[in-house]
Amino acid sequence: MEVPVRDAHAIGTTWLIEFARRPWRASLALILLCLAIYVPGVVRLPAVDRTEIVYAETTRDMVARSAWLDPRYGDTVHQFRPIGTYWAQAIATSIAGPEFTRTIAVYRVPGLIAVTFAVAALFWLATPLVGGPVAFMAATLFAVAPLTVLVSQLAITEGLSLLPATIAMLCLLRLYTLRDDDATSSRLAMLFWSSVGFGMLLNALLVPILVIATLVALAVIDRDLSWLTRTRPIIGVPLALAIASPWIVVRMMQDGVPFSGLGVSAILEALGGSQDMKLRAFPGTFVLALLLGFLPGTALLIPAFAKLWCARDQRIARFLLAWVIGYLAYLELLSSKPGTYTVQVMFPALALAVAMLVRDADGAPKLPTWHAIPWPPIAAIFVLVLFGGLFAATGARPGLPAIVMIVAVAALFYVSAVDGRANRLALWWRDSVAALALFAVTLLAVVLPSLDTIWPARQIARAIAAACPGATDVSTGVLGFREPSGVFILGSSRGLQTPEAIARSKPPLRIVEARWLDRYSHAMQASGASPGIELGCVSTTNVMRGCGLTFRIFGDGLDGRCAPMTNAAACAPLSSLRVKSDQACD
Repeated sequence: MEVPVRDAHAIGTTWLIEFARRPWRASLALILLCLAIYVPGVVRLPAVDRTEIVYAETTRDMVARSAWLDPRYGDTVHQFRPIGTYWAQAIATSIAGPEFTRTIAVYRVPGLIAVTFAVAALFWLATPLVGGPVAFMAATLFAVAPLTVLVSQLAITEGLSLLPATIAMLCLLRLYTLRDDDATSSRLAMLFWSSVGFGMLLNALLVPILVIATLVALAVIDRDLSWLTRTRPIIGVPLALAIASPWIVVRMMQDGVPFSGLGVSAILEALGGSQDMKLRAFPGTFVLALLLGFLPGTALLIPAFAKLWCARDQRIARFLLAWVIGYLAYLELLSSKPGTYTVQVMFPALALAVAMLVRDADGAPKLPTWHAIPWPPIAAIFVLVLFGGLFAATGARPGLPAIVMIVAVAALFYVSAVDGRANRLALWWRDSVAALALFAVTLLAVVLPSLDTIWPARQIARAIAAACPGATDVSTGVLGFREPSGVFILGSSRGLQTPEAIARSKPPLRIVEARWLDRYSHAMQASGASPGIELGCVSTTNVMRGCGLTFRIFGDGLDGRCAPMTNAAACAPLSSLRVKSDQACD
């Protein structure tokens, strides 16, 4: 069913109607919007430790060994991480060339592309249901949501899997609303099952679980699932399994018996997606992540869902309710996944709900009940406090570009709140999208990269490059910093992370955290070797552990290629830094 496009007064602005009536132009605009938001952070944001670097280092090593069916991080095999993400990143790094194998932006490109096309897919697949203007509005709200932006920036599987999840759910929505004799149902069904298959290849059973949770909620509401015959399951299920089968092939090659060594509960938890938390989330964690991560749409989320509930006699309203309620119930009751990486698959439904509310409520005599559009000064102050807090916490000073951009973001937040409180909701949408877009670029491409102290590996790499411009690709040992970035960025060996190992191997470069200096000196003395020439000093912070670090960089056997740095004495004296090694922050 197609909803008639409302006139210019109802939708808010004439230009949006005319613009969205040309799908290819609207699609190009969405792609350019996504690239403008996502690319600066992908390029500028340093490698974020733990998960994304484990993915990137696993891919780098897989390509280096020419073992595309054997991804592993050192000796660790991640049985619950399907092969698809590694392959996508491997293709990207192979195209980029060997000189970029330690450039994190290369490994982020597949996720950036997938999230961008997920936004475009929302527009294309929703337009026949809600009209071009509403679909375009929903796509932009989806694109700028902070947690959508987050997965576009990191080299993790959640960005890649957002594309098949979005396509699968929107195809299922279309099939749910179609007549049995509709000629498009066969194409939609094959696209649905293909997306389910690629979703499994990328992120285990995340997409099937999303689909099943929605269908369970729909069954409760409708008490009828006979329409599922439109999905052509007899053809579709084998198609999805065929697409996902390389994951099982890899599991057989690595495990012998797929998932051997994992208990039943571990397998069930792993199959829900590649990420996992050590502790189960507190009740309400996923609801909170959804509310904070879906800005600016969160401001109208309650009235949007109240409107859906009142219109639940319509199939599109029932499906959108089931999409969110079903999957959110699964996350809160059963999931062990981080909320920041799981709630994004509900954002297309949320965006459609909010966009339909804007279409119908724009210019009405009063604002929708239970809106959360803030008082304009509060909106602006929120931005200033957030960025000010980041600089205060790290002791950094913002440069002029950062100051200008932060003020511009605060101004846009203020203007959007003014329009929203005046019930000019179409203008609120426009200004809010602009505000969140600029916010993302400012935070991820300008402010965070400028906070030097929170990026230890990057700081150490810069110090080494300054001290030893002629020493590239030399063996490096690191004491007191076991984060994955030490391996990926510095090229350090996982086998050179103890004083004894460094004393035996004597790598030309040794990076020693101050807490390990005594053990390092004793080990080198016991082996009859010199600690090396001190080349520099770096004071930084391990944000993953929440503690300060001071690194001394030593060189040995690098005559003519290294010189002591001018900041070699910049850190505190060694005597004041030496503490027991069991206090090491690694």
